Amino acid sequence: MEKDLVRTQYVIMKILKKRKAFNHMRSMTLSEISELEGRNKQNTLYKHIRILENKKLVKLGAKVERANGYFLSEEGLKLLNKYDDMEERNGEEY
Repeated sequence: MEKDLVRTQYVIMKILKKRKAFNHMRSMTLSEISELEGRNKQNTLYKHIRILENKKLVKLGAKVERANGYFLSEEGLKLLNKYDDMEERNGEEY
C-alpha cells in the first residue's frame, strides 16, 4: 500500500492526534513535535513531515512566529484509525 508509514511517521501522526491538531489553528510546530517525540533531530522529523505532506496525511497549518505548524488531515486520521484497529485486533497495545 502506498500509504504505509515508517515508525517515525507513525509517531509524528500519533502526536498530532493526541494533541488534537486537526485543523489550521490547532497545528503544532516542528519544535513542539520534537519535544514530545524526543528521539530524532528536528531536521530528521522535518524530512518525515514533508513525506507525510506529500502523501496528503499532514497539512501545513498556522505559523507560530516564523515556524510553520502542521496538522493531521482527514485522510491521515482515517489511516491512523486503521492502524489502531489493526493493533486492537492483534491484541497489541502501545
